[in-house]
Amino acid sequence: MFVIGITGGVGSGKSLVAKIARKKYNASLLIADELGHIVMEPGNNAYNKIIERFGRDILGDSSKIDRNKLADIVFNNDKERLYVNGIIHPEVIKYIESYINERKSQDGYIILETAVMYETGCDRFCNEIWYVHTPADTRIKRLSKNRGYTEEKSRQIIGKQKPDKFFMERAGRIIENPGSIKDLENIINSLPDTLKNVFNLIK
Repeated sequence: MFVIGITGGVGSGKSLVAKIARKKYNASLLIADELGHIVMEPGNNAYNKIIERFGRDILGDSSKIDRNKLADIVFNNDKERLYVNGIIHPEVIKYIESYINERKSQDGYIILETAVMYETGCDRFCNEIWYVHTPADTRIKRLSKNRGYTEEKSRQIIGKQKPDKFFMERAGRIIENPGSIKDLENIINSLPDTLKNVFNLIK
């Protein structure tokens, strides 16, 4: 099994890159943010710890954690944000590691997409890592259009993430994504069809 890690800042388009790559390589897809939803489902360990910390006021429909309410609490509070990340990230990593280990002897590809690839140590699961690079101004426009964020909020979020240089020094491949979806599809579809074979040849 060949694991491609995909990372990038908010608004860079990393989830779109992951979905296009999934189709190209007929791969399984793990999106860490979606796994974060799973580990916070009622009854799970992370769910119980978060409720103990913040109370039931953060619950929404069906007694599920309202992620927007939780985000409002932790966004400008580093202590609480680190607390929540310290609960969720280990559970997500445990899920990812188990998923990959169960399939490592099989043929094929797994796409792992996460914004915190290196910070959480998920890079150790990957054979190759792609960094999706998009200029900050383009990211801000996308966040305004797709999520309704103000420019101020977008710049605050971007400012809390690692700079481009951090990722460019570590990633094996840079995917430039300043343009259209069609441009992005052309870039990814022009990549080798046999990344796994190329990797094995150069090891």
